[in-house]
Amino acid sequence: MRVSLPTEALTPAQTAVLRDYRARWAGIRRSTVSADRSAAEEGARLAYHAAGLKPPARFVWCESPLALFQRAGRASRDDGPNVKSAIIHRPRRQVAAWVGRRLHKRVRAEVERAVNPADALVASVADAVMLRTPDENLSLLMRMRRGYPLAWSLPALLGRQGFRDSAIGQHELSWLAAYDYIRDVLGLQAETAPLMGLWQLATSLGWLQPHEHTCWLAERPNLLRGDAGDRLHSASGPALRFPDGWSVWAWKGVEVPRWVIEQPEQITLASIDGESNVQVRCCMIEIMTPRRYVTLGGAVRVAEDETGVLWRKRWLASDAWAAVEVINATPEPDGTHKQFFLQVPTNMRTAREAVAWTYGLRADAYARLVVRT
Repeated sequence: MRVSLPTEALTPAQTAVLRDYRARWAGIRRSTVSADRSAAEEGARLAYHAAGLKPPARFVWCESPLALFQRAGRASRDDGPNVKSAIIHRPRRQVAAWVGRRLHKRVRAEVERAVNPADALVASVADAVMLRTPDENLSLLMRMRRGYPLAWSLPALLGRQGFRDSAIGQHELSWLAAYDYIRDVLGLQAETAPLMGLWQLATSLGWLQPHEHTCWLAERPNLLRGDAGDRLHSASGPALRFPDGWSVWAWKGVEVPRWVIEQPEQITLASIDGESNVQVRCCMIEIMTPRRYVTLGGAVRVAEDETGVLWRKRWLASDAWAAVEVINATPEPDGTHKQFFLQVPTNMRTAREAVAWTYGLRADAYARLVVRT
């Protein structure tokens, strides 16, 4: 679709197309389809060419970003230096400058907001990957022993040596969405031409780590699950899995041990008390259900009034769990009233204060309400 270039605002026709690009790139970021290896390798060649580099002599495919981290971490002199900045950051700055001469900054900002919104689910995937790919802390002497030229060690000396700085994933290529729209809809093809290879990479694989002579590429996940809040979540198995089997089990955005999800019947008061991670412990209580946790004696009654019962478990002075037990005032069809446990801040002193907090109110303001739900 080609329409006239806007001056300071998009036309209604141009605005209407934004949602299509938003949906397209959301699908790209969250894709669990196997990588198109031929297309990805061709995209890498184009990206190297756009950066003024010769195409890599070798492509090495990995089944997950963790495998990529492990294999690319053994890079030697034969693989050449990392060229991520040359093929990713340099073209981005160049294209931004060229497009900036043709489009008003207000238009560019509108396009960026519309087609490349924050994606919490994809960001959580990146966080899970980074947790397993710690920064490499090789000394300068060790780098020299491995055959690294002195110039290669400069990024390490400047604090840029980990996987985050040497590799790139789908989450970091989503900025291409805005330029995809600008090229197709606004017609700035010459200005965005250096990005052709990067577009092909972004739509064809999961991760890559480019060096001068060797380019490591990784598959996409073959399973990605989230909850309504776009947090990594699965109540029945891994929330994230890659083709080589590397998986992450998560409950509402918190990574938990595999057994917590797949063998919830093994969650006991003792296992909860023995868990040192506060977030994981709260997930265990939620999976067990607060009702059962309280029934088994996991928490003590702190306060009770006409609004409900406040329960709390304290492990350390700053480490506690609290929930308010309430009864729904609206009866069910059979005349019964549902009972709920709502997790609340641990500094609540009364049930009324805790219930008021769930409504975003102070206790005195809640007390003045005529109707209570």
